[in-house]
Amino acid sequence: MKCSAHRLYFFALAVAAPAACAAPAFAQAVAVQKAIENVVEEISSLEDADATLEVMYEQLAGYAANPLNLNTASEAELMQLHVLNEFQAASIREYIAQYGDMQTPYELQYVHGVTQEMMVKLLPFVAAHPKAERQRPTLRQALTSGQHRLTARARQTVEEQQGYKDGSYMGSPQALYARYRYTFSDKLQWGVTADKDAGEPFGRRGNEAGFDFYSGHIQANNVGILRTLVLGDFYAQFGQGLALWKGGAMGKSSDALSIAKRGSGIKAYGGTNENLFFRGAAASVNISKAATVTAFFSYKNVDANADTLGIFSTLQTTGLHATPKAMAEKDAVTEMAAGANVSYSMKKLRVGLTGLWHKLGGDYQKNVHPYSHYELSKNENANLSAEYRGYFRKLHLFGELGVSQNGGVAVLNGCLASVAPRMQLALLHRYYQPQYQAYYSGAFAEGGKTANENGFYIGANIFPHPKVKTSLYFDAYAFPWLRYRAMSPSKGFDFMLQADYAPQQHCKMSFRLRYDSKEENVTDELSPTKTVDAVEKIGLRYGISYQLLAGLDCETRVEAASYRAGQRAREQGVMAFQDAQYSLQLLPLSLSLRYAIFSTDSYAARIYAYERDVLYAFSVPACYGQGARWFVNLQWQPTDRVSVWLRCAQTSYFDRTSTGSNLTLIDSSHHTDVKLQLVVKL
Repeated sequence: MKCSAHRLYFFALAVAAPAACAAPAFAQAVAVQKAIENVVEEISSLEDADATLEVMYEQLAGYAANPLNLNTASEAELMQLHVLNEFQAASIREYIAQYGDMQTPYELQYVHGVTQEMMVKLLPFVAAHPKAERQRPTLRQALTSGQHRLTARARQTVEEQQGYKDGSYMGSPQALYARYRYTFSDKLQWGVTADKDAGEPFGRRGNEAGFDFYSGHIQANNVGILRTLVLGDFYAQFGQGLALWKGGAMGKSSDALSIAKRGSGIKAYGGTNENLFFRGAAASVNISKAATVTAFFSYKNVDANADTLGIFSTLQTTGLHATPKAMAEKDAVTEMAAGANVSYSMKKLRVGLTGLWHKLGGDYQKNVHPYSHYELSKNENANLSAEYRGYFRKLHLFGELGVSQNGGVAVLNGCLASVAPRMQLALLHRYYQPQYQAYYSGAFAEGGKTANENGFYIGANIFPHPKVKTSLYFDAYAFPWLRYRAMSPSKGFDFMLQADYAPQQHCKMSFRLRYDSKEENVTDELSPTKTVDAVEKIGLRYGISYQLLAGLDCETRVEAASYRAGQRAREQGVMAFQDAQYSLQLLPLSLSLRYAIFSTDSYAARIYAYERDVLYAFSVPACYGQGARWFVNLQWQPTDRVSVWLRCAQTSYFDRTSTGSNLTLIDSSHHTDVKLQLVVKL
């Protein structure tokens, strides 16, 4: 018995010792992951595009691995952190110009306009290194002194779907993901991403190479006059997005001043969305201290419903190839693009010129609808745009003028102003002609496309008290031509008010009201005849996040939604959830939990809620009907080089006996997803 006790003691010591050593590194990893999720969640609350969130998540994860040096970062780079607005980024540069290099990122609390809450959000992504310490690395150091990271993930729906029962899906129900990255400081990176969606075949029937999608890149930065060089997959963002914004485009957010886009130029792409990126080569060169020239060329295959003669009418953008029909449409036509940008920066003014040409292979014969009369009807197009960005005291002006090959015009102008010490104002006007055609555009717009829209936006951030922030905006817009789901010219407006109150360091409350009214096709309850009438959406949210104990963070939220189309009866919905995240103090283990209950009259009154997920992934499910949803997210880091994630989420419905439809139909009232991920640092 005594011998067994000794063995048990030494076994426990052997397990606890490495775990205790890994605990500090694990605590930092948990803090970084939480910081990324906090930033992404704020954007996702008003932004439904998963593609946009994927690019944002990728950017933040990159800065978490290689923090941005505050003493050398430009305002554009600071804006890429998605925490600061124009004035706050400029205020950081002014602080450094006046007082010299920051010695620690905690100096951010002394920068005018940067609150303590913002500083906390920024800390995982920034550093403060003196400029003098930056030494030019050798090629050997760049190739051998970086960090290798391997990520493998598997996901599966537990319940069997109809597509697997009847053999409609060609592959297994597991979704597989693999990723390799090598990074050396901010100078060099390369990587490969491989992805297989659920139902897609692996190593057979069209995917003989294994995974359904592969992406790879090599990127070098700041080598002599070379600013950026990317070989492989990349995305490009310039100006305000009238001509070129490939890689996800954000619109309105809970920060009313986040309307001025800050393009990242060219960046390596490592996501799993099969449509967001270019494939080829791109380079940016500093031809002088003030001028930069960027050029790129891309050639890849894209999905389309092409026939044997190469005639197609629709490009497929889901990236799913689980059925024989979808597999036949995979990589059906070629996509070729070439572009260039020239920018010139002075002390208070920056101007730029962007040109773009693209061509699709095959014979494009679009489906003819009245609303698509002005849309691109051939497989080739070109765009040219001119942008400006200027500063005058506490006034920031920005804008862009774009012209398409057919003569269509798009114009956007905006202004950010600090009108008082505790008030910042934003104004934006856009005028997009119906005939403007820009295949890769991503400008500020309500209609989802940079065409057929005129609008005016006004917003403000107000700080009535150091612990209170109020953000509000009003956006009115009109569509001069028909659009999908609107058989005549239409108009609309939306309004948002959000108030944040942080009474203590570990306590924050938030209230949001959003009202949206947009004219669309509706049918009366007594008549099937369609008319164009206002569709009204109202959203109310109250949330409070707080820390109960050391390591135990909680959030409680209640949200309501209302939907009404024309004179039809109002449809309503409500959801409430409780979150808890607990990090053990002595063991490298973290646990996230949520239990949510929801009740909505229809899918139209659905409510979205961001959920914590495994590293490099996110989840924003739509809750509708009557039911409950829960998830458990477990993170374990046995050593500072190995991390394991396990996630289980389930939605249970009280008002139905089956979920999904067609091939995704499940003969059960619940839907369960399980996800396992392993990350290894070498």
